[in-house]
Amino acid sequence: MIQTKLNSNSLYDAKDVQRIKELPARSGHPVRDDFERDYSRIVHSAAFRRLQSKTQVIGVGEGDFHRTRLTHSMEVAQIARGIVLSLNLKSNHLNKEYKQIDTSLIEAAALAHDFGHPPFGHQGERALNEMMYKKARSGFEGNAQTLRILTRLERGVGLNLTRATLLAILKYPIKFDEAVDESRYIDLSQFSPPKSNIYPEDSEIFNWLLSPFNDKEKDFYLTLEAKLANEHKQTCYKTFECSIIELADDIAYATHDLEDAMRLDFIKVEEVIELLKNNNQINGVSAVIEKFEKEVKGHLSEQIKDATADLISIFISSVKIKVRDELKHSRLRYYAYHDKEIRDLIKSFKNLVYSNVIRLPRVQTIEWKGGHIIREMFNAFFDETKLLPLEDQELIKNGHDKARVVCDYIAGMTDSYALKMFSRLYEARESRLFDI
Repeated sequence: MIQTKLNSNSLYDAKDVQRIKELPARSGHPVRDDFERDYSRIVHSAAFRRLQSKTQVIGVGEGDFHRTRLTHSMEVAQIARGIVLSLNLKSNHLNKEYKQIDTSLIEAAALAHDFGHPPFGHQGERALNEMMYKKARSGFEGNAQTLRILTRLERGVGLNLTRATLLAILKYPIKFDEAVDESRYIDLSQFSPPKSNIYPEDSEIFNWLLSPFNDKEKDFYLTLEAKLANEHKQTCYKTFECSIIELADDIAYATHDLEDAMRLDFIKVEEVIELLKNNNQINGVSAVIEKFEKEVKGHLSEQIKDATADLISIFISSVKIKVRDELKHSRLRYYAYHDKEIRDLIKSFKNLVYSNVIRLPRVQTIEWKGGHIIREMFNAFFDETKLLPLEDQELIKNGHDKARVVCDYIAGMTDSYALKMFSRLYEARESRLFDI
């Protein structure tokens, strides 16, 4: 469909479309607005293409049907767009003030929200965090790597996106070194990183992103949950557009990953029906149950797809907006949410995927192997920098932190490239000059 935009949209102001480096338009008569240019830059980026060979839940080498990070990101963007179209149509909070959420901004940020995920999923993330801690008393986190890719690494200088798009990706507004509790590493040997979007070396960018907020708004945005013993610090709030993308991400995880698991027979349809019957009071769920029951009786796989689409529709149409009257800036004044019964149903689906798929020994062995590969490659590149690409060797010679350069290189690899590189470094079989 053609999505029209308001000629004057007070939900966004001049600071929302500012870029770190202001450059003239490529043509004298640009037809795209600022957020549409952000969308184009993300779609045409190398980081976006690499998502096709990065693990979502099931390893990319295990078949060609299930989701990858690329298809997951595209589905998150489509769901987020559906939420925006729904809210723009029916939200009194927006319509009475002639405000509309920008679809191009939402889709751009949704497509880029997983750019920083390393090869081999969360096991790869933990392995890189462990190596960064041991080599440089620093760390790695996929969300922080996303911001780093968008503002520094892609094209060598970042994609120079607008402030509003970057804020929409900033799910955890806290610096890594402020969030981390190192006792988890020392006492528990548990190297799951804190949820953070900012490395210490990227603080200047973070400060620029926050500059339009007044002191009250900054204090609110940077509020933390109560600190627990041996736990990393956790943030409380995010921007309006980021709250929409988070909902879309949860919906995709709870439905599309669930669909993959059912088709691969990791999860029985009967288990899903049981969960739905426990939430039968939600409008539309009864019809979904009927479609799943037809699949059980007739083994009709199209019923799974149809029922999953109905679930997504229920979740999208259930999104609501709340207004924080004490805050003025539109990025923080509004936020999107689900009522508790919808949140609980989504959480139950996510837990089902986690227990029946992610925790499976055959999935865990693949993840463990990925973590081992990353740790061994990190040691090789850190100890012998001439193994790195020439441009990375040059960065180290010019004073860039060696551990971070190695980390950036490995984090940017796809699963398949990492496997080939590990084979070239450590296996005895013959390798060819151009096999990677």
